[in-house]
Amino acid sequence: MDTLVPLILTSLEQVDEGRSIRSVLRFHIQESDLTDFEISTLYYHIFEIYRKLNLIDQYIKTSTSSFSLRKIKFRTRALLRFATQLLKIEKEPISRVIELLEPYYREIADLELDDLLLSINDLTEDMLYENKHDFASRAALDYFTPTWIIRKFSEQWGEDFTKEVLSTFLETMPMYVRINDLKSHLEEIITGFKEQKISFTIDSDIPNLLKIENSPIPIPRTKEFQSGKIVIQQKASALASLVLDVRANDQILDMCASPGSKTSHIAALLDNNSKITAVDINRERISILKDRLKLLGVKQVAIIQSDSKELSKITTDKFDRILVDPPCSSSGTYSSRPENKWRLKKRDLRWYVDLQKDLLEEASRLIKQDGVIVFSTCSLFHDENQNIITSFLEKNSDFKLEKPLPIIGIIKKTPYGEVQELYPHLHETEGFFVAKIRKKK
Repeated sequence: MDTLVPLILTSLEQVDEGRSIRSVLRFHIQESDLTDFEISTLYYHIFEIYRKLNLIDQYIKTSTSSFSLRKIKFRTRALLRFATQLLKIEKEPISRVIELLEPYYREIADLELDDLLLSINDLTEDMLYENKHDFASRAALDYFTPTWIIRKFSEQWGEDFTKEVLSTFLETMPMYVRINDLKSHLEEIITGFKEQKISFTIDSDIPNLLKIENSPIPIPRTKEFQSGKIVIQQKASALASLVLDVRANDQILDMCASPGSKTSHIAALLDNNSKITAVDINRERISILKDRLKLLGVKQVAIIQSDSKELSKITTDKFDRILVDPPCSSSGTYSSRPENKWRLKKRDLRWYVDLQKDLLEEASRLIKQDGVIVFSTCSLFHDENQNIITSFLEKNSDFKLEKPLPIIGIIKKTPYGEVQELYPHLHETEGFFVAKIRKKK
């Protein structure tokens, strides 16, 4: 542990500055000569701190009024959070925590750290609940989620269902890999996984999808992943391409394509026999998309850097199938991306909703008669899901909802037809929403 402390503190700083946990850890693993045990330890501490960030911060805030946690240096905040996790979550003796972190005291000379850690150590969890009497305030500490998000969820579902969903944010969702038909097949991957002692089960709902049960090596280090024969893709994410119901020679548009998991899935379903137009607004994401599609063997794809809200201004093309998988709150992914729940603000949710409405309206201008638009998000908020669909269909009577087959989640009825929802605690995958909209003849 002692040798990992600098890497843990640096990783916490970088995530605090706005980078994703996964990108930070991926970088450090590539740049450092870490053992598998050290990698596992690094992952554990960063994820555990961000899963329970509000509880950890509440301990720090309750222990002192001499400074604002938001206004201190990134390094100081990282050290305090790591120390508090060790003391209050891991129940490490305070003597051991002080011994472990004392070499780094000089980096935060403006604080009397020993006294602060003693104060934190003396706190009990019951003290944090003082003056927290309503469901959302108490559940925020019970389930380590912002209060305003809990209020939104309980308005949608009621308290019991909300607690079931929140409990999954502390769990690790199963890893799924999709076999890339453009470069491999089921039998080859099964043989390779068995040789590497990777245990798995074949998913019964999504073709060519495997759930990883146990692996002695990280999947991204396998030759199958590095050669593009498999794609790490959540089960829910793989559903969207199937609902799109693509056919050979269709003209297909993926409006928010990077990093390319769904684009490559569509290409694989068609064995590269249809032209796909893949769009993203960000130059860096376009670069990632190009590299990924090349690795995965996707051939007939036109990659465009553009604002998808204004595609109809730069093309007269019409499409048979359009996938709208827009930026969203990612509230269905909090188990694997816990940092996102602390970054999301109410104003961000409103921004996402406005963007999603604009993208769906633009898709309606680009779809052919009798064409299909699939709208999907990895969000649990109704604002980003059925409310978007209802609002769109209220204004566009020349479109209709169709049942989003295959059904692997829960069918929900709206005033205009059926949509599909997936929940982490029910379906062993991230929270997800998908709707299938057809333009009437």
